[in-house]
Amino acid sequence: MARCMILNDSYEFLAIIEDWMDALCLVLAGKATVMANYADIVRSQHLTFNLPAVLVMNRHVRTLRKRHLFDSPSRQAVLLRDGFLCQYCGTKLSMATGTRDHLIPVSRGGPDTLENVVASCRACNSRKADAMPHEVGMQPKRRPRRLTNEEKVAYLMKRCRIKEREVWLSCLERHGISLWAA
Repeated sequence: MARCMILNDSYEFLAIIEDWMDALCLVLAGKATVMANYADIVRSQHLTFNLPAVLVMNRHVRTLRKRHLFDSPSRQAVLLRDGFLCQYCGTKLSMATGTRDHLIPVSRGGPDTLENVVASCRACNSRKADAMPHEVGMQPKRRPRRLTNEEKVAYLMKRCRIKEREVWLSCLERHGISLWAA
């Protein structure tokens, strides 16, 4: 069956629920409101329900995340931000061939943040090793930065099925929702 996107009461992205039953329980308990449904329906003995696709919580849900979901410099986030190109030589990368490289190496006190990590091919990553970019004459083509809201949506949508993507994007566009506060 289909997964459900959950938005906080501020319409910021909160989570994706894998089980449609959990999403339906939130609605029936009055904890969430349906913003979009899938065409699929489920039946109990006496009732029929549309499967919820996008829910917004009726009350604010506090999260205990130390890092925001998209502030983590995961390989997928870095490759998506850098357009699947090595930032040193310009080689086209894939999820299998791309690596992350810290501009200021962690061994030299560099932080593990999006502002310090670039996409790199294995050859350039090995060549730079734990040196500073200026020490080996390798400057990245673009300065590393945080993800834009569009890149966050693209990152999220790459991880979902086509049916989910169509319903979620049309719902967000129809309601004029940006998933992340500025």
